[in-house]
Amino acid sequence: MPWFREWVTIEREATALCSFQPLVLPGLVQTEAYARALHEGASHLVGDEMEQQVAARLARQEILHQESPPLLVAVLDYTALERPIGGPKVMREQLLHLREVATTPKVHLHLIPRGTGAYHGLNGAFVIATPPEGEDIAYLDSQLHGTIVERTADVHSLRQTWESVRAEALPHGATLNLISEAIESWT
Repeated sequence: MPWFREWVTIEREATALCSFQPLVLPGLVQTEAYARALHEGASHLVGDEMEQQVAARLARQEILHQESPPLLVAVLDYTALERPIGGPKVMREQLLHLREVATTPKVHLHLIPRGTGAYHGLNGAFVIATPPEGEDIAYLDSQLHGTIVERTADVHSLRQTWESVRAEALPHGATLNLISEAIESWT
């Protein structure tokens, strides 16, 4: 997947990442068990291929622990906290991890509240990366493969979608409270 290796390099060098995930939790904050369960349920990969993907996803998370990590602002749909990926034990562990990661200074999580109707962004997940120099670059996920978006007009359109999505979301503190409540629902 050469297109994804290119994105990993962009992600690693970014000073900021704005991520919107309407269905599942972002790869940068997934636990190993959650990532594996997600691949088992939603991917055609099996065996060593799947394990390589899980290992690669976990390796990407190192950017959050480097000396100067990027600012990660992630907007999640509340349904991602309710979707039983891997079952109750995996979800509880995942949400505990999510809450812990969200208490670090460079990670800000925001939830679209339960019951929110149609809103901009529901057409799919995306990430906007801000490099140290130059224009923002985006990444779109699809059923077939990911797409790196560099065309200025397209990135600008995604930035507007990001602003709309972010406006629908709860503040970071309220999000942490809802994550804590969701943790209790998985006991």
